[in-house]
Formats: sequence, structure tokens, C-alpha cells
Amino acid sequence: MLDQIDVDLKLSKGEYRQRLDDLQARLYDMEQAMLEAKVPVAIVFEGWAGTAKVRTISVLTRRLDPRGVRVHPITPPRTYETQYPWLYRFWQKIPSYGQVAIFDRSWYRQALAERTHGDGDAGLWRDRCEDIAAFERQLAADGAVLLKFWLHISEKEQHRRFKRLMADPLSAWQVTEDDQWQHRHYDKVYAAVEDMIARTDTASAPWHLIPATDKYYARIAVFEVILHALEARLGRPAVPLDRHALSSGIDSSGAAFRQRGDGTPRGVTPAPAASAVPASPPGEPGMLQRVDLSLRLEDGEYARRLKLLQAQTHLLGLEAYRQQRPVVIVFEGWDAAGKGGAIQRLTEKLDPRAYTVHAIAAPAGDDKSRHYLYRFWRRLPPRGAFGIFDRSWYGRVLVERVEGFARVDEWQRAYAEINEFERQLVEFGTIICKFWVHLSPEEQLRRFEQRQNVPYKAWKLTDEDWRNREKWPLYEEAVNEMLLRTSTPTAPWTIIESEDKHFGRIKVLQTVVGRLEAELGKVKL
Repeated sequence: MLDQIDVDLKLSKGEYRQRLDDLQARLYDMEQAMLEAKVPVAIVFEGWAGTAKVRTISVLTRRLDPRGVRVHPITPPRTYETQYPWLYRFWQKIPSYGQVAIFDRSWYRQALAERTHGDGDAGLWRDRCEDIAAFERQLAADGAVLLKFWLHISEKEQHRRFKRLMADPLSAWQVTEDDQWQHRHYDKVYAAVEDMIARTDTASAPWHLIPATDKYYARIAVFEVILHALEARLGRPAVPLDRHALSSGIDSSGAAFRQRGDGTPRGVTPAPAASAVPASPPGEPGMLQRVDLSLRLEDGEYARRLKLLQAQTHLLGLEAYRQQRPVVIVFEGWDAAGKGGAIQRLTEKLDPRAYTVHAIAAPAGDDKSRHYLYRFWRRLPPRGAFGIFDRSWYGRVLVERVEGFARVDEWQRAYAEINEFERQLVEFGTIICKFWVHLSPEEQLRRFEQRQNVPYKAWKLTDEDWRNREKWPLYEEAVNEMLLRTSTPTAPWTIIESEDKHFGRIKVLQTVVGRLEAELGKVKL
């Protein structure tokens, strides 16, 4: 693919200056339009060392409103960043709705470095490419415009540039040891880039291969591609690409833009359309209807088993820290089902430095202005710690589905997005426990009335709890589908029979202990 690029394409300085002012003005207008439309834009610059990526970014941002632009220089992961799954640090940098995020290098830098500098683990490489494709697909499905540029020069041209820079003491610092390593292994990196582009070039996040021997040509090409994509995203008549200036190497497909079946240019995500609500999974009654809510535990037995299980949980928490394994525990369930009580008993004997409980309510602030998974990525526990979620990312397929806060297409694709998210956590080494805390409508009503009549419990009962109760059948349908579509071998759901709170709490602790022992090994009291 790279060998098809005409790296000798040029643009005269006069023509460059003549066109640049117009392109910068148009780009400023598009920045304001994207802000008004609340469309996030992510622009990735990758390429060979020596292609002046920073200078291109500087020209690109010069006339933009700096309040709406963030430039992220990506370096190798810092020590604290290695405590989380590898895409964690990039999720922190995704653009908010209406913002432009520009990446000077990106998630591809780390993947390429592992492929070329490491032992060339083919399995790890495939996993990285799969993670990237899922990450970019999720952002694009959320409405983001993703543009990825590879600035390309020949090995000979890279050698010429390095030689010129190193001849001058004032510029020699720009050529790093990593740059020189890349040049010495140009062929190896070239092959890895070819494979990377082939694996991660998609309709929603295409690669644009830019001949960068001539800086004027490269900059104008970048501007043209960005403007064409943004104008198309907003449904505006796009100014035709200049076929003279951009005659080769713009798109990894070999053409400046291909048309998809819906007439949208390749690389531009059309606004998602609503679809009909699918039928519930056919067959027998759902999982909730098969739960035995008559299970009980006597007070004496509860106290004895609670003490033992909490001691085991304490020791397993220490073992998780020793083995540097993060633990994620998710609690979903009916209002008043006993999630808070279960969490209290779970954490009672844990080292308080080792866990964080996240009470998840409606998103606000930064959380509301980005992809719905953003706020959960940023709350993940580091290695050796527990992250306990009282409500979680499953709100997308529960309350947001039932209450209409998410469109049908949004909550429908969330099942796959959640499974991808949890897969990445598990592959990092995270131990996941997921609980649905269940009770009957009659028991819920009894607990509501009890809360209403007890002053120190009244704060727990809200008008929203009563409204949710009225939609019990809709929530029940959503829960059954959630359990069916997101229970996986590595992140299974456990239904907690909580008609009797004592029974429910003990089952939670038993499940956590069993899961941790299966992953970490048994502990002796």
C-alpha cells in the first residue's frame, strides 16, 4: 500500500500561500459549526520521524479558536498509566461533544513500538489492533469524526533530513535515539505499518496516506481532507478536492474518497437512524422469572458465615494487591433490593486504602459531554485495588433504554460495546464480578413503605423510585435481555436472591470469595 504513494508530489510556495488563507478560514468556520452541532472530532497524526508532524499541527491550529482545540502529544506510557488497561490513557483524552482533539502520535505509537521493539508477539499485535478497532468504532458510532493521517517519506529522504538536522548543533536534539532506531530498522517498521493500516483501516476511521516529502503539499493535503470530511459530516455541499494538488496518496484505498452505499463519503459517519425495537429473545421465561425468592438464612447461620467470609475477603484483598490484579465488582438491581447493605458487608473488613466505591447517578459535567463509557474508564481501579460500582455502565441498557434517554440504536449497540469493554479489562488481568440483586414487587413495596415511615431511612426513598416501580415490566424485560446478552465466561452475571437480605449478602460474599480464589488461589485463615 505504501509503495503506491507518489512521495515526490510537490506544491509551489506561491500556490501554498495562496490557498492556505482560504483553507484556514474555512476550517475556522467548520470548527464553530462542529461546536454548534456538538460533533466531536479526533485527528490523529502518525508517520515517519522527520516528517514535521508538529509543524503541520501548528499550521492547522494557528487560526482555530484555541478554546475548542486540545493537542495531545503522546509519549510512551508513564509509570502510573501502566497501572491500567493500555487504552485507559487515551479514553481520558477523547474529545467532548463539539471539541477538536488532535493527537501528535496516538494509540498507534504504543502498538507499533510493541510490534517492532518487542519480541513481535503476533497474538499481542492482533489484540492491540482489535482493541483499536473497537475503540474507534465506539467513538464513531457515538457521532465522532475520526481522521487518521500517516505522513510518508522514503528511507532516503528520512536519511537526508536526519543528516541535515544533526549537522547543526541547534537542531541535532530533534533527532532522538528512537528516531535513529526507526531509521536503522526502516524496512521492519515499514512492514509493521503496512500491516497496521490493513488491520485498522475502516469505513468509520480510515487512514489517509499523505506524501510528506514536500511540506507544502502535505499541509494542503491534510487541510483538504479534514475540510471535506467535516463538511460532509454536517451535510454541507463540500468544495471539491483539488485533483491537481491531491492527485495521489490521500486515502488508503487509493482514491481521495470512496462513496459508500448510502452516498456518504468514506471516512464520514452518517447520523445514526432509529430502528424498530427488536422482539424479546424467544423461548422460555426470562432468567428473573426462574429465580427462587423463597431462599432464607437464619440469623445465627448468617452471623457465623458473615464473619468467615469477611475474613477470607480481607486475605484475598491482600493477595490481589500482592499479585497486582485489579478487581471490578458491579452491583445492579431493583431499588431497595439491598445493594448498599451488600456493599457495606463486602467492604467492612477490606483495607480501606484498597477499594473505592463509585455511586453512579445521572452523568454530569465532563461525564455528560463525552461517550457514555468515558466516565467508567476514568474510574477503573489500578493494579491491586478494588473498584466497586453501585450502578454502572449497564445503565445504558437499563434506565436509559426504559426511560428513553438513549435512542434505540444507541442501547442496542451497547451490548457489544460493553462486552468489548469488559473483554479488554479481563485481558489486562482484571477480575470481574457482576451482580443483579433481585426481589419481588411485593417485597419492594414493603421496603418502600418501611422507609417512608422510618425517619432515618426516609432519605433513601425518592419520587423516582416510585416512578420506576410503575415500569416494573419494562425494566424486567430489559434486565432479562441484559443478562442474556452480556453474561460471558470471563465476566458472568450472578443473580442474588435478596428477598431475604441475609441470604443475599452471604451469596454476594460467597461469589466474590469463590471468584477471587479461582483467579488468585485459595487462602488459609
